[in-house]
Amino acid sequence: MALICGHDAPAYGLPLCEHIRNATAEPLDHYLHYTGRGLERQRVCGICRHEPADEKASTTEAATVAAVCEDCFDATEGSLLGVFGHPGTIDESRPVRGIVETTALPDEAGKVLDIAPTNDGIVLLCEDGRILRRHIESGRCTEVARSTITVPADAEPWCGRTQTLRLHASRDGAFAAVVIDYGRTGEVIDLSTGAVTLPLENDGYHSDTVPFSLAFTEHAGRVVVLHRRQWSLIEATDPATGAQVACMPTGDDGSAPWAGHFHGALYPSPAGSRCASDAWVWHPSGRPVAWNLDQWLTEGERAWTEDIDWAGLPGCAYYWDRSLVRLDEDRLVLEGLGDVEEELVPGARVFDLGRRGPDGPGGSAEPVETVTFAGPRGRFFAADGLLFSSSESGFEIWNPATGARLGTLAGFRPTHHDPIRGELIELSAIGLRRWRTADATA
Repeated sequence: MALICGHDAPAYGLPLCEHIRNATAEPLDHYLHYTGRGLERQRVCGICRHEPADEKASTTEAATVAAVCEDCFDATEGSLLGVFGHPGTIDESRPVRGIVETTALPDEAGKVLDIAPTNDGIVLLCEDGRILRRHIESGRCTEVARSTITVPADAEPWCGRTQTLRLHASRDGAFAAVVIDYGRTGEVIDLSTGAVTLPLENDGYHSDTVPFSLAFTEHAGRVVVLHRRQWSLIEATDPATGAQVACMPTGDDGSAPWAGHFHGALYPSPAGSRCASDAWVWHPSGRPVAWNLDQWLTEGERAWTEDIDWAGLPGCAYYWDRSLVRLDEDRLVLEGLGDVEEELVPGARVFDLGRRGPDGPGGSAEPVETVTFAGPRGRFFAADGLLFSSSESGFEIWNPATGARLGTLAGFRPTHHDPIRGELIELSAIGLRRWRTADATA
């Protein structure tokens, strides 16, 4: 059956309004309209755009839209004028159990810049460089080290990305790292002695565009620290000795799928079998990538000559440094719906790294996108098979298998996840505000 464009061909792209379809002089610029019916979208011109009287409404007056074939769709490719309307969400909210408990921090700690959970307590980074350990049983804080890393006085933000100190800690509490996000320096510290075991510095090439790539993991019974030593290379190091464990090969000729990535925040899977990097590539486009971490740490550089399970996720032009969270060893969740920054709307995309579709850019097969749903925004966390989002608009609980919102918790905006004790934590001016993730399913 012929399409409205008159061609007997499969429908292609988004439905178009009649003015865009019938433009003859040159393509009309368009708006991307979310109709409120799930993730349904359409392209409409300025004439067909009708804003709802209530800005919270999902739907607008209906434009006359229809699908066309690929050739006709490509011929109408004008510029994007904006996005309006809202995708529909599935709301199965019920009362959230549990309460948010507040733990005051000692006055002598002063301003706390960041925290990191460990097996035997919470490690705190104070504004004056002191690193304190807050013991779980006693609640007592003891100084275990001092960091010398400071943000340069002349540091200038890049596109809203301000250099800030960030604290990381190994799960066993033996080591901590203080780094400058959107900067180029840091250090790994042995918390049993307070000694710096590994000075950190990347090459500074566009380092102001990404958080400092660093994560602790465990492999073969020992702690390993992953960090970026050059813009496109991740290295694995023994934090006790500073000795290299494994290094990502350069791929100098540009043919390797891992070449050309500016690595950002690192996300090892819960059991350490895989690692993901929130990277970007030229032009620029955010393009998170993942690989088999266990194989790399076991075989070293030789692993990259084999099938290291490298996977590139779909790119998003001009947008990276986004929320990313691991649901388990195979599944991860990316924040935002859209392929270009100016088209993005709040939502989540779930990918299964264990399942691959056809080859994408650079010859890398993209993981299968299993679930896509609207609503989540801000920071993402995951526990007990659920997705949690925290933003200025509030804290929400989501079912990542169905995309349904399961509940909200007013006045709570967690900033950290403590998987060891099963808590989400908000580092606030009044202390640590804590809520048990198990209460979401109780």
